[in-house]
Amino acid sequence: MTSTTFKALATALFLFAMPTLAHAGDIDDCRSKEQIPNEARIKACTAVIDGKQASTTDTAYAYYKRAMVGSANPNADQTLVMADVSKAIELDPKLMEAYAFRAIGYNRAMQYDKAVADLTKAIEIAPERWGLYSLRAMVNAQKKDNKAAIADFKAALDHNPPSTSADMIRQRITKLEQQTQ
Repeated sequence: MTSTTFKALATALFLFAMPTLAHAGDIDDCRSKEQIPNEARIKACTAVIDGKQASTTDTAYAYYKRAMVGSANPNADQTLVMADVSKAIELDPKLMEAYAFRAIGYNRAMQYDKAVADLTKAIEIAPERWGLYSLRAMVNAQKKDNKAAIADFKAALDHNPPSTSADMIRQRITKLEQQTQ
């Protein structure tokens, strides 16, 4: 291989790799736990989605994260937020955080049965997460299903929440038990 051919091949490979490198940066920015402006995170997650080169797992996470960050805007179109998080679940049915987030959206819309179903799925994926039981208990309490709420709060206690949360959960159990008598 001549020097000229090698340089041409190296240049072509470098140029071919450039979009991938930029794409990797978008994935990193979208997934980053560091504090970055919401607009920058939404832009990075949208680039991951629109680039159609990321793994299914990264694309699902980008939809989830875009929904989550977008919902922080009080003027956000909740239909679009729910569409994004639903797409995340479609792409990665094991993305527990997406089920929990969508459940909160359903709860806000007073679609309690859908919220309970999503939290049940999240619990199936991550049964060790006490907060999921507590969230489902709160939704069940809003549904006026005190028996299910008490059972979920007790399940949350079985998973060793921090002491301040455990105290609050015990208080809620007591209140619900008084209401059911």
